[in-house]
Amino acid sequence: MTQSEQPAGVPDAAEVLRSTGDVAYEWRLDTDALRWSGDVASLFGVTAAGDIASGRGFAQKVGAQDGQSRHEAINQASHGDTGGGVPYQVQYAFRRADGETTWLEDTGRWFAGSDGKPVRALGVVRAINERHEREQALLRLAKFDALTGEMNRVHFTEVLGAQLDEALRFRNSLGFLLVAVDHLANLNESYGFDVAED
Repeated sequence: MTQSEQPAGVPDAAEVLRSTGDVAYEWRLDTDALRWSGDVASLFGVTAAGDIASGRGFAQKVGAQDGQSRHEAINQASHGDTGGGVPYQVQYAFRRADGETTWLEDTGRWFAGSDGKPVRALGVVRAINERHEREQALLRLAKFDALTGEMNRVHFTEVLGAQLDEALRFRNSLGFLLVAVDHLANLNESYGFDVAED
């Protein structure tokens, strides 16, 4: 259906992608061909779409330590395709040609071939840098005190428990020292907060 054939009131998919900055893709896992629609250059910072025209080429630009890749999400799915495809959603960091990193959210659905193995995936990718930064800040606040930067009680207990478990498992020794300062307020008043915190 061309744009002129669309019924009135139905948005054009290409226009929606342009206005949101998202890009859509089709990935043929059998041939590794990766086709894109939308403003690929802006989102990925590539000058030639050929740089990301294959699943392998795209994966080379995804930081391995930065999250689960699309390939992993599809090939490690907990259930198979029963005819309607299998949904997935992953977040990962993409290394742009300009050296910057863009955090991406990749949402799609994969479809199996006659052998039950993934053969085709359709999805949408969007930049989520600001959301990722907020999530990381919230994660930090959940584990560390905002004023001192030290671990809060809950996180400290988790870390100490993990260290104790590891020491027991490997029959290693473990030391733990807890120091308390009496009358800390007097030190703050006498020498200032900067000196007392050091």
